[in-house]
Amino acid sequence: MAFFRMKHNSFNQLLTLIRNDPIFQNESRNPQASPAIQVATMLYFLGFNGMSTVRGAAQLAIGEGTTRLYCNRSISALLRLLPLLIKWPEPESREFWDMRIGIELESGFPGCVGFLDGTDMVLRYGPSYHGETYFNRKKQYALNVQGICDSKRKFTFVTSGCPSSVGDATFFCGTSFLKRPNLFFSRPAEYILADKAYRVTCRCMTPYKEPLASHEAGGYKDFNLQLAEAQVKVEHAFGVLKNRWSS
Repeated sequence: MAFFRMKHNSFNQLLTLIRNDPIFQNESRNPQASPAIQVATMLYFLGFNGMSTVRGAAQLAIGEGTTRLYCNRSISALLRLLPLLIKWPEPESREFWDMRIGIELESGFPGCVGFLDGTDMVLRYGPSYHGETYFNRKKQYALNVQGICDSKRKFTFVTSGCPSSVGDATFFCGTSFLKRPNLFFSRPAEYILADKAYRVTCRCMTPYKEPLASHEAGGYKDFNLQLAEAQVKVEHAFGVLKNRWSS
């Protein structure tokens, strides 16, 4: 299963989740390929950076159009499961408190309930509609993705859709996480940790900026170091995601 970027058990669990999705059903006299084949085709393409449908179709011995169809079906089925797989625990629930306690023990920040960061998901081509807004400082076309994870590097909140030319702070300020805090926090003193690209709010704690950031006196430098050591978990989470699904 190396070509599909996961072990047999993980593949079987994924297949169990989506095999009954309506997109894999039809009433045609020519039945679809099994969901296992369609999902495996999607995983094959997602796992290789720059994999073309022509080359992939030849390696899998199926038509180019068929590979696109299998990928689109499988991704559509996964997207319908997104609210179940990446979700924020209900405030005051046992799951929420387990998450908070785990983060506090790992980070040393009482009241912290997550680690925030943004990343660019690179596009092979610039979109035809307002494509220039997707062009970023790294001279790539990309989407801005914002994510929050817990102490186990598990994503608990993800949002995307903005062009990468939109700054992380601007994008995040427009999300439901900051606009509707009652859906995500159970106490007034709870917050998330983020890097200096974000704005300080009562729900988002960031490092001290210059000139305080370099001061030994007052503990500013030590605070920034401890925050960076805790917040790096979300960077690791994005790193694991991109390493496995390099497309």
